[in-house]
Amino acid sequence: MNHSGFKLAFVFFVAFLGSGCALLRAQIITSNMSPAFQYVDGILAIIGDKIIIQSEFETQKIELSRGMAIKDSQQLFCKVLEMMMVQKLMLNQAEIDSLVVTDEEVERDVDNRIRSFQNEAGSLALLEKYLGKSIGEFKKEIRPKIRERILVDQMKNKITSDVLISPSEITSFYDSIPRDSLPIIQTQVEVAQCIIEPLISDEANAFAKGQLEELRNRILLGVNFEKLARTYSMDPGSKDNGGLLPEFGRGEMVPAFERVAFKLKPDSISQVFESPNGFHIIKMMKRKGERVLVSHILLRPENTSFDYSIASQKVDSVYQILTNGTMTWCDAVKKYASKEVVGNRGNCGFLVDQTTGIQNSLFESLPPDVKLVVEKLSPGDFSKPTLSNTPDGRSVYRIVFLKSFTSPHQANLLQDYSYIQLLAHTAKKKMVFDQWTAKQREKTYIRIKGRSMDCNNLNSWNHD
Repeated sequence: MNHSGFKLAFVFFVAFLGSGCALLRAQIITSNMSPAFQYVDGILAIIGDKIIIQSEFETQKIELSRGMAIKDSQQLFCKVLEMMMVQKLMLNQAEIDSLVVTDEEVERDVDNRIRSFQNEAGSLALLEKYLGKSIGEFKKEIRPKIRERILVDQMKNKITSDVLISPSEITSFYDSIPRDSLPIIQTQVEVAQCIIEPLISDEANAFAKGQLEELRNRILLGVNFEKLARTYSMDPGSKDNGGLLPEFGRGEMVPAFERVAFKLKPDSISQVFESPNGFHIIKMMKRKGERVLVSHILLRPENTSFDYSIASQKVDSVYQILTNGTMTWCDAVKKYASKEVVGNRGNCGFLVDQTTGIQNSLFESLPPDVKLVVEKLSPGDFSKPTLSNTPDGRSVYRIVFLKSFTSPHQANLLQDYSYIQLLAHTAKKKMVFDQWTAKQREKTYIRIKGRSMDCNNLNSWNHD
């Protein structure tokens, strides 16, 4: 394979590893077909008892070609079709191996996607308008594809999970890349945050709880729950929909919320209770086995000026400790940072690239507010404490630490070892996976037709 061909194949393998994130909205044809059945209009390929139809292919092609500069449309056609054939090959083998996907796993995945789509659309009502169907109809439509995707992921993991990479293999991989083909690494930074959230006073907690008790009493006297949720709830994701949340099962919400929700009977209203997000009341809308549909009203206690004063003094003290050098950054984060906001204090508050999982982040991918602070820092600097907002609207104090700043450069082992390790590991997984695919397709019934016959990469696929 020439180098450009390898790069294209590598790009598609990486895309294939993450292709489960795409929801294909093509109609799925399911029937018990034997290898002897006749081709029908719209079928591009048959792999075992699985088929690829034209509409399914077109949806996948659009999803994968988005943002990719591939001029040769036939080349794109062939690569996408081969990727889909590999997915069907894995799906076929997953069913032969009796890999199990529970209904709970499917529903959890479906609900997580609905929540994500709802956040993008703004509300469930807007999402239904965009889809042109009810959420229930959309769930019914995508469940078969979600189940398939989970099965494929399980099979993929079964094939490559034991693949390890040694330091010598990483060096050999790097040495095998022509120097003029090494990628240019854009500006990278190692950035960490120490976030200190003002503590809520007992008085503020009592006031918020009392307000919610009053709302609950009004509901019990006949005031509409949904109307009050739209007016008073502090949950931006549900208030415009009358407090209605997507259907969920156990393990999908914070424990305090779940414990109350699963004890309620239809149309009943919970007592006021507290979760890490604030104070809630829940109305049970519907229960289906181990899944529930509820509405809620959330009120968060508001910090007082005294709360902010205490937090400000604390963050100023941390800043002095850091600038005086009496404590390392990591120790300061572990000791003083608010656990609920920072999340993984074990990582010393460092931001991690969401694509690679590497601590080095592309400067351009930083959150806008963090980027503005980093622009004014030099490596080793700490920003002065500032009052900032979290994504859910809470006010917090923050110190930003810039550990390193790396200008654009050609990839090398000294500066980019973690990145090259990731590439080498992915390449080794690809090799193991290609070996599995070659072996598997030899013992699986496969037929391709039409334009697919013009794909050189599929020549070894077509057989009885």
